[in-house]
Amino acid sequence: MTRLVGVLAQVSVDPNSTGMPGADLIQRLLNWSQMLALWGSLGALLIGAAMYGLAREGGSYGGASRGKALAMGGVVGAILAGVAPTAVNMLFEAAS
Repeated sequence: MTRLVGVLAQVSVDPNSTGMPGADLIQRLLNWSQMLALWGSLGALLIGAAMYGLAREGGSYGGASRGKALAMGGVVGAILAGVAPTAVNMLFEAAS
């Protein structure tokens, strides 16, 4: 059993996309998905802010609450979309 653990512990990984078929396409799709996430976050933030302002001035506190939640969702979405690549790289470096 100890010998098996010793053999399995010798595995090393060096992630590299050189020569991988479709690597450029995958990178482009990841870039597009991050851009879509940022556009969606911006839309949620703007629509939520407009809903909040109009509903609050109109006396609809339920609508204002929904608008505030939508705007905050846009903020959190933008933060997550921006931090995601850095977080993945940082966690990979920490684990290696």
